[in-house]
Amino acid sequence: MILKQRSEPDELKIMNLLEPRMIFTEKEKQRHYSLRKGYKGEVQYDIWMKSLEIQNLTLNDLLLESSSTTFQIDSSVITQNKLFLFEVKDYEGDYYYENERLKLIHGEEIKDPLLQLKRSTSLFRQLLSSLGFHLEIESYVIFINPEFTLYQAAPKNAPIILPSQLNRFMKKLNKRQSTLNNLHQKIADKLLVLHTVDNPYKRVPKYKYEQLKKGIVCGECHSFVDRIVKREFVCSYCGTREKIETNVLRNIEEINLLFPDKKITTTLIYEWSNGTLSRKVIRHILTDNLKVIGTKRHQYFDYSNK
Repeated sequence: MILKQRSEPDELKIMNLLEPRMIFTEKEKQRHYSLRKGYKGEVQYDIWMKSLEIQNLTLNDLLLESSSTTFQIDSSVITQNKLFLFEVKDYEGDYYYENERLKLIHGEEIKDPLLQLKRSTSLFRQLLSSLGFHLEIESYVIFINPEFTLYQAAPKNAPIILPSQLNRFMKKLNKRQSTLNNLHQKIADKLLVLHTVDNPYKRVPKYKYEQLKKGIVCGECHSFVDRIVKREFVCSYCGTREKIETNVLRNIEEINLLFPDKKITTTLIYEWSNGTLSRKVIRHILTDNLKVIGTKRHQYFDYSNK
């Protein structure tokens, strides 16, 4: 049973919204790529985990603190006698280990997920112990991408699951005896309480409303859209069609995420869409879908009650 579902990180959402509206530095482009790749891998992991048949409590994307250190767990799976921690990687291409260092085939050293796993497992074990729970912990790095190849053996007894081993590992898990009780639920509930919400604005590029390019952006390919056919926006790049009302409400969500302190007004949405829609159309949609606050010049719309 999944107690904490995985959702697209707010940092990735913000980067997706900013990408067509500002110019990223190379470092920002790399960060955006890493976020997209990481989330894609985690979604693939979630699909793979649907084959888990034994009783379990799964919590995804936990952000916890132990010994004044914050750490993240991609997925924690509570079973009868063990708590499994999984670090999911969507690496693709050819890799090898040399002197216990992970490298691309051309020799470039990259961040070793085994070190990350060792650190997070140690912190998690300390946290669990401080809470008075002593369930055995077993942790693994899951290389989920079928295009990942490891040419040389990893460090001895490394807790790694390669793409070719995923099916066998799942069969092994499903052979375990697992009957859960109130203790397992207490562990899960406590971890959920201790989970902290990350601040995505700490790492995204600095941006201001006035500096961002305005216009209607396609929800699928993030290209700018200015073609309207039969009350729908039509993306000339990917062909996606979206009803005007749906698009306006999505733009409100975008503004609310990028600028949580801004009040939603007809003028704001008009400016954000770069005048693609008339104020009359925008106001009609806002009035139909949101609660109106104030009167005349000081009127705005309450998105929180949507």
